Amino acid sequence: MIIAYLGPEGTSDHRAISLLRSVSDLEPLPMTSISDVVETVNFTPQLLGIIPLENSTDGEMTTNLDKLIFEAENVLIREEVVLAESINAYCLDPSIPPVTVVSHPLILDLCSNYIKQHSLTVRHCLSTTEAAQIVLDEHDPTLIALAPPVVGDAFDLELVANSVMNVPDIRTRYVMIGREVAQPTGDDRTSVVITPNNDHVGFLSAVAAKFAENDVNMNHILSRPLAAKVGNYSMHIVFEGHITDLKVQALMADLVTLDASVKLLGSYPRWRGVEVCTPSPNLPKGSVDLNLERSLTMLTRPPIAK
Repeated sequence: MIIAYLGPEGTSDHRAISLLRSVSDLEPLPMTSISDVVETVNFTPQLLGIIPLENSTDGEMTTNLDKLIFEAENVLIREEVVLAESINAYCLDPSIPPVTVVSHPLILDLCSNYIKQHSLTVRHCLSTTEAAQIVLDEHDPTLIALAPPVVGDAFDLELVANSVMNVPDIRTRYVMIGREVAQPTGDDRTSVVITPNNDHVGFLSAVAAKFAENDVNMNHILSRPLAAKVGNYSMHIVFEGHITDLKVQALMADLVTLDASVKLLGSYPRWRGVEVCTPSPNLPKGSVDLNLERSLTMLTRPPIAK
C-alpha cells in the first residue's frame, strides 16, 4: 500500500512510518505539504497518509488537526504512533572547532542552549537529513549538523556531542489516516468533533454528563472557535473505546440529542509506548493547594490596585 507523508525522504515524518503496526509493506510517497497529504487521501480510495498532530514542545498542532476537521470529508484516523528522538551534533572533523550549525528551525530552537554555549551561528534547512547532506557536500570542517543518531550514522559523519537538546528528547504523535475505520482491537480510542447548533450556557457540562452516563472515559478535549458563525465553536474530544462498542454507540446517540452535530474522526488502536508529555518535570508554577494556608491566602487576596 502507498502511504503519503511530508517529504523529503529521511524526515521525522518518514521515520514515523516504521512505527506503524496495523499495516505492512508500505511504499512511502513524499509530498510537499501536509495539505497535499490530507487532500490526496481524502480523494484517493485505499491510499494512506501520516501526519503529526502533537509534540512535546508545542502541544496540539491545531493547524494540522483543522485540516482533518474542516477540510476533509472522507479522512479518518486509523492508527497513532509516537516518535521519540534525541538530537546529536555531527561534523567531518571533531578536532576542528565548529563555527556554524545547520538544521531544521525547530531543532535549532530545541538546541538553543548548546548553540549559545559554543557561540555558533545558525543556518536553516528543510530537514535534519538535508543538514547532514550539507555538511557532507560542502566539506567544511567548521560546519556541524544537528540530527538524530539514525541520520548522522546514515551519512557516516563524526559525532561531536551527544544529546544536545535542552530537553532529553522530542516526542511527536503521528496519526495514520485513510478512508476506512480501523478494526477494533479491544484497546482503542475514538476521536470525534462535536459542534453545538446554538451556543448556550451548560453545553460542555451536558456533554461531560453524557460521557459519565454511558461510562465512557474522556481522555482529551480541545475547543476551536468557528469563523463561520460568531460565538459558536467545535470541540475535538478523544475518548476510550471503539465506535463499534455498544456503550460508545449509545454515547454517540445521546450526543446528537444535545442539539449538536457529531463528526467521527476515527477509531484506532491505542498507542502503548512512550507518550507525548511536556518537557518540564515540574507541576505548573503558581499552582495552589487548598490544603495549604498559603494557597488559601493566594486565592482570596484582593486584586492589586492600578
